[in-house]
Amino acid sequence: MQRLVVLLLALPLLYACGTIVQGVSSGVEAINTSQTFRQGRYGKLTEQELAWASTAWKYIENNTQLQTGLVNGIDNYPSTNMSGIADYLFALLAAKEFEFISTKQYDERLTLVLTFLNDMNLSIGQVPHKVYHTQTGQKVDYGLQPGDIGWSSLDTGRLLIALAIVKQFSPEFTEYIDKAVLRWNFCELINEDGELFGGAIYGGNVTRYKEGRLGVEEYTSYGYLDWQVVPYKAMRIDPYDVATIYGIDLLFDGRDPRDFDVLRPVYSTPYLWMGLEFNWDQISDSSSNDANHSDLVMSAMADSLYLVQEARWDVDRIYTARGDHVVAGDPYFVYDAVYALGTPWITLAEDGSSHDLLALVSTRVAFQMWALWKTDYTDRLMVLVRELYDPQRGWYEGRYERNSKYEKSITLKTNAGVLEALLYKQNGKLYQPSGTREYRDVQFDSRFYHPGKCLVETFDDYN
Repeated sequence: MQRLVVLLLALPLLYACGTIVQGVSSGVEAINTSQTFRQGRYGKLTEQELAWASTAWKYIENNTQLQTGLVNGIDNYPSTNMSGIADYLFALLAAKEFEFISTKQYDERLTLVLTFLNDMNLSIGQVPHKVYHTQTGQKVDYGLQPGDIGWSSLDTGRLLIALAIVKQFSPEFTEYIDKAVLRWNFCELINEDGELFGGAIYGGNVTRYKEGRLGVEEYTSYGYLDWQVVPYKAMRIDPYDVATIYGIDLLFDGRDPRDFDVLRPVYSTPYLWMGLEFNWDQISDSSSNDANHSDLVMSAMADSLYLVQEARWDVDRIYTARGDHVVAGDPYFVYDAVYALGTPWITLAEDGSSHDLLALVSTRVAFQMWALWKTDYTDRLMVLVRELYDPQRGWYEGRYERNSKYEKSITLKTNAGVLEALLYKQNGKLYQPSGTREYRDVQFDSRFYHPGKCLVETFDDYN
């Protein structure tokens, strides 16, 4: 893949806001030369680290809906999506490993989630819906009104990753996980060219649209690969460009937003997830060596994203841990981009509007960078965020870059992200490829029960 990308035609040099933007020919080579030796943090949790984890679990306890077993995505707001269910599953695995709950409580909680996934109403009757009410389990819109508004292949892919890891921690639940996923029609999630597609429904009309951006697509693809579905185009990093900040090269999505209607922020979240869950390895790689990575491009990109945020502290003395996060008022959700729209250090809403005063030092990103890079800078970050919590409610979203003020929104994504970072510290790489025959394999091999639905049609070609 690297050779293919490097052979692409070079684009001219551009200069934007003091940041050098290069053509694609130098991209992969540039970021590979910028890698640092990575040493993550490993070992049994200290008393302090267990206390951090316990604070994060408090959010889960407060926001679990016993009727469905689902967890609110935002404190006291009864909605979730497939990525939110994935967050909860990672939190649940951590709570079991850290002995915050008994094996019986773990069994009861996981059973409720799997029951929901096996019984939930699907969008257009085919795929997981974008939003569910956590109290009723019904499909709703973002205002919690009943209805079908479509689906997200990205959120669904993240859930597939979490379910695969649950099967490895708790193989006795494999059959029930497979039965839930076999209900879905993957033809609605991936087209014949291997692109990820979401759907939007307005007035009963379905509009299908390409989903994803560089980093997010590559990460999400791992969930589909685990199911032997190969999103070929989503896994390719081209088209891309290269931006240089503080002398460090970053790849960014090269699609023109005027033509493709895609917001292209470069931010930490997907690369951190890929490190915690896959150690930036190919999905078939069963090794767990922290310093070696079989997905060289994603590993190098993750290093570059870390190094440029560390460099902002070194050069400008600005603490930086940038991800996506909730804010208490309008626009309610933003991306703190390292680079977007030709500009470094910009904060964007979903509509592309700029909100730079809302940039945070993200609690979740700080914890995850601390787990993945054992450096003086991540130690400094943890000193900065370690008091950003309510002992009865969980961890806050973060601290504003401009004035140190707390963003006191409390979310599942942040608290589950803290737990996942600490689970990685104790257990290392979370995903390991399974070599055992599973319920789904029996279905795939059957003449009578094969589910079809675009499953296992191209995996042999990929291998």
